[in-house]
Amino acid sequence: MSRICVFRKSAVLPLVSAVAALSACSLSPDSSNGGKATSPPLEVSWMNIAYGAPPPGGDAVGQRIEAETNTKISWQWVPLNGYKERLNVALNTGDLADITQVPTSNPIYETATNEAIQAGVFHDLTPYLTGDNLQKYPNLAAYPSSIWDNMVYNGKIWGIPRHPNPPIFTTVHIRKDLLDREGLPVPTTWEELTDALLRLSDPPDLYGLAMKSTSSADVIANAITGIQNWDVDGEGNFRYRDFMPAFKIYLRWLKQLYDAGAIHPEFPIVEGSETDLFKTGKYVAVAANTHMFTIPDWLEKLKENAPEADVLTLKVLQGPQGYATSMATGSWTNLMIDSRVPEADIPRLLELIDFTSSPVYQRLALYGIEGVHYELKNGAIERNDKYRNEGIEAYTWNDGTYTGADNYLLWDADPARLQWYKEVFDDSQLKSTYSNPAYNLYSPSLVDKWGDLTRDLERNKVKFVMGVLSEEDWDQYVNRLVSSADYVQIADELKNAYLKYK
Repeated sequence: MSRICVFRKSAVLPLVSAVAALSACSLSPDSSNGGKATSPPLEVSWMNIAYGAPPPGGDAVGQRIEAETNTKISWQWVPLNGYKERLNVALNTGDLADITQVPTSNPIYETATNEAIQAGVFHDLTPYLTGDNLQKYPNLAAYPSSIWDNMVYNGKIWGIPRHPNPPIFTTVHIRKDLLDREGLPVPTTWEELTDALLRLSDPPDLYGLAMKSTSSADVIANAITGIQNWDVDGEGNFRYRDFMPAFKIYLRWLKQLYDAGAIHPEFPIVEGSETDLFKTGKYVAVAANTHMFTIPDWLEKLKENAPEADVLTLKVLQGPQGYATSMATGSWTNLMIDSRVPEADIPRLLELIDFTSSPVYQRLALYGIEGVHYELKNGAIERNDKYRNEGIEAYTWNDGTYTGADNYLLWDADPARLQWYKEVFDDSQLKSTYSNPAYNLYSPSLVDKWGDLTRDLERNKVKFVMGVLSEEDWDQYVNRLVSSADYVQIADELKNAYLKYK
């Protein structure tokens, strides 16, 4: 089966040209064979999360996917709010689709998925997705090695990343108009950001940092401590970042901002997310995802409340022990293949998944088909009601394309702003200094007991920031946790798994 119009990520096209190229793609499964497939279509069942109304079936995009991959797909769309329950039933009964979308967690797999793996419910994909064999699937091979590293679980690869994220996923965004108004430089360090937040805050009309919890500025905690979540030494001993002495420096920093009025006095109970708060025009900065396509939305909402507003995504800020970044695990979900699928069919399933990991698929899901779901008018794409009524957007949630910063070329972004964002992106990749050593390890006690163990953690952080809890009180609380039998057991289980699969 020949692949038609599949572009590599290094060959990014301008928006209109890219869509025009997609429209020119042949519907034939194999144009070199007179339009006839070299083998019968492979029948595939595929269970996915439906974030909205899914396609009813028989739509042109679904047909295009089947034609490009010589498959006949039975899509099983399950609403997000009931997906976990449906998945757990399928895992327990063994009534799984050929391909199942499995949410990732921290650690990567929850108990039910771990038990299913141990029971042999899923195929081990390691032989197909490592070494030279991975190169047979060029779009999957385009993922950075760090994403594949995070897919390794108990020494093997069981899942294929969906929505693969760049390693750096979160950074700080700031009101550039406010910096310019006061003649302040663009912050490049944690200290310079602190100075800007304190100097620009003017409560209750303007607060420095949009906060909903003490984790709202976790990227700063990473820069202060040099650790993202768990730390592990050369002997495999694990320590949780928030229980280490350096984490108090972060809490003191938040308290400094709080005492100066740079954080809303009732930040844990203010309505809306951090970005919702930022868009009200009453905050100087926010730590949030670095997606370029969010910025135009922010600006539109911001200008309704602050007409002069402008947003600048900061390059990675330097802190005492690291950088103000947060390393993503690599994907929101992954795809796993039922072990009842004949091994001879695995390469064809991986070819299908590889196609859904291509820029061609990304554009197809994002816009649909020209003349059916959108029209080009004055060089701009206008999607029609058919795109919405047929639920084509659902296919975007099945996208596995990794194109780095280039995928933001698909959005109508200001060229100068886009160029700056690409500089931010490239800079952040160079400073991706954080690992997630507990992510691919399974500790039953971590899954079962962590919630109870840390039930009061956020509450006590907030008390510290608000001055209700003293440093001595905090130290006593942490000491109780790290000396508890549950914490010791979690650390031991992580150590044993780490040393076994290191």
